[in-house]
Amino acid sequence: MIKEKIADVINQLEGSVGLYFEDLDTGETITINESMSFPAASIIKIPLVSLVLKQASQGQLDLHAQITMADDNRVGGAGVITLLDKCFRPTVRDLALLAIVLSDNAATNQLIDLVGGVDAVKAHCSELGMLGTELQRKLMDYDAKEAGLDNITTPGDMGLILKLLAKGEFYSQEVSQQLVDMLKAQQLNLKLPYFIPALEPDDPSVYNKKVSPGTVVVAHKTGEIDGAQHDVGIFYLPGDRKYVLAVLTSDLSSDKAGAYAIAKISEIIYDRMKAVYPLPT
Repeated sequence: MIKEKIADVINQLEGSVGLYFEDLDTGETITINESMSFPAASIIKIPLVSLVLKQASQGQLDLHAQITMADDNRVGGAGVITLLDKCFRPTVRDLALLAIVLSDNAATNQLIDLVGGVDAVKAHCSELGMLGTELQRKLMDYDAKEAGLDNITTPGDMGLILKLLAKGEFYSQEVSQQLVDMLKAQQLNLKLPYFIPALEPDDPSVYNKKVSPGTVVVAHKTGEIDGAQHDVGIFYLPGDRKYVLAVLTSDLSSDKAGAYAIAKISEIIYDRMKAVYPLPT
């Protein structure tokens, strides 16, 4: 029944859809076009920030070091850094947090430089087993995009890194939790969390070990460019249950419809989890 409900949503959408769902307690999966290549947009920032945190744990980066932003990294699009005075010197951790919670493109480009460039990120994705994911250019680099260089990923690859983070298996439990906490602070919440009782990121209980009955905590990252809407995340339910869901779209005739479809698919998954595996009350 759940697959039919998801298919009904997808069939009403003009565009391509990829999906990866896994219940981390039972191992049940639902996949649609899990190996299809999609423009990564801002969800590429998850593997990038994971590399930042890994390098910091290895002593290659200092999360507390203040950074002078390079002028050519102060690009537009999502984020706030370009609106701030040029004397603003964020720490490495600030940049990572801004890249995740506000999808800041300037922060992202500076982080790419700090970790060693696009090749370092590509190698990192390969090491993780994200073989369909490539960072080939910085954000908002239209010349590189015109030259055929684009950032790509797949629903399966996003599901993979989300699982590693949720299980504390990305590098270490501590590093995994650092990124999960950043994802829990996400400020862009009009897709995966929109139709479900997700706690707001400013609610202190988001970071509790136990999730309150009747609620869900979503640690997620959105992405969007013209004709493509994405959202990928880890869902924390009462009773220490977790699942991951990645929904990617492309070739959309309506971005608004794409975002709505992601929210509806998330609602269908959540309602099904409640029905099949009753949540504590």
